[in-house]
Amino acid sequence: MAEVIASGMAENEGILISSAGLLAWDGAPASPEAVECVRNRGLSLENHRARTLTQDMVNSADLILTMTKAHKEYIFGTFADALKKTYTISEYSGSGRDIGDPYRLDYAAYEQCAGELARLLKIASTRWK
Repeated sequence: MAEVIASGMAENEGILISSAGLLAWDGAPASPEAVECVRNRGLSLENHRARTLTQDMVNSADLILTMTKAHKEYIFGTFADALKKTYTISEYSGSGRDIGDPYRLDYAAYEQCAGELARLLKIASTRWK
């Protein structure tokens, strides 16, 4: 959800937004709840397929945003060269609060997550320009 929400905000900025998971099942589609949640926002996850974060992805990224401090710490422990370009979405936007993963929760949890992502990514996007 973060990828498509951020991509919508960056589409006229010439910025490529891409997502990857730490424990993703490569090739898995987005959950039905995520697909519906972003569809209700005029976005699409229909063609999304999960992929696991790799060293090549870290190397090519200018900025890496995570949903939680635990995700950020995992990246630091796995990809030492990511240290200077990895932040939680919350700290990058000035909120300081982790965003919970709604995976395996109900639709309301996806809506809450998407709303929080949209709010924080809107703030974060002002730093991309």
